Amino acid sequence: MLDIFFIIFCCLSIFNAKIKGIDNYFSDYMELDDTNCIKGIFVWLIIFCHKRNYGNKRNFFYLKVIGNLGQKVVSMFFFYSSYGICESIKKKGFIYIKTLRNKAIILFLKSQIIILIFLITNIIILKKKVTLKRYILSVIFKQSLGNSNWFAFTIIIFYFYSYFSFRFTKNNIILGIIIINIICFLHIKYVYTYYYPKQIYAIDTILCFVFGFYFSLSKKYLEKIIMKNDIFYFSILSFTIFSFYSSSKIRNLFFLLLQNALFSILIVLITMKIKLKNDFLKFLNFHSYSIYLLQRLVMSIIYENKIFINNDFSQIFFEFSTIFFIASLFDKYSAYLNKLFQIKSHSIFKNNYIILI
Repeated sequence: MLDIFFIIFCCLSIFNAKIKGIDNYFSDYMELDDTNCIKGIFVWLIIFCHKRNYGNKRNFFYLKVIGNLGQKVVSMFFFYSSYGICESIKKKGFIYIKTLRNKAIILFLKSQIIILIFLITNIIILKKKVTLKRYILSVIFKQSLGNSNWFAFTIIIFYFYSYFSFRFTKNNIILGIIIINIICFLHIKYVYTYYYPKQIYAIDTILCFVFGFYFSLSKKYLEKIIMKNDIFYFSILSFTIFSFYSSSKIRNLFFLLLQNALFSILIVLITMKIKLKNDFLKFLNFHSYSIYLLQRLVMSIIYENKIFINNDFSQIFFEFSTIFFIASLFDKYSAYLNKLFQIKSHSIFKNNYIILI
């Protein structure tokens, strides 16, 4: 039954898709609406990826696809984030850099609220014992109460890295990128060794984040080559596919990081020719952070309490609709955090502006 839902989501994702003809390309393939739709696909892929851990082993097709994708389901979030940061700095300068810290704080506060929800759920609904030590370690993302701790930690820390890298370099983007490169590679060493010992999934998408900055810097020059005609386009696409495939055959940390980064480049190349435009994908992306952090909450409650255990269709429909509903509800009532920090950010800017004058 889950295979059927998987195919339904595939069909929903390509609904209203457009394809460019010979020697024609979408010049707006990296615009916000377009990237939001691409991320929307990976939101539901992430749900299917985690669904494997909650008693669904009977479906072949979706398990095969998800198994081959692995951590690549989160690669575009990191790539598009760094690309967006770099583009915003180029357009808005120091004003935008200051907002990165606030974005990180907002995401941290949201994650703490979700951890509290998981704590209450574990104790009251799932009847599980949670020690004070485990809760405190969950607060700093060192352990988990069932939530996806590494993703929240990585997204938040990357915003802080970006803030500190560009904070003192001001509008010198290249110097800021050099600094963030150094920080990211130190992050790989520290996190893999100490914070999430030998847990490869916590660091194997770092290059996706780094590549996003480089793509932003070189986008205009690359487009002149790639979009010259279909011969150049399909040659580069084929080379990327070959590199991606070759990197998957070499079993070491660097080539795993490279493989995930090449996957993000491959998706970007495809979007030059194929445009996805539908509200379903935009909805998923708009609530992506909440969906990612809350999905396991719904899955664990349904799995542990055997809800609709004898009816696969009802269980899956109830599960997905509940995930989307509570994520929407959470974002609705946590929206005041955004307003609070936007006001604070505006106030800080205003004060600095007066001093500078």
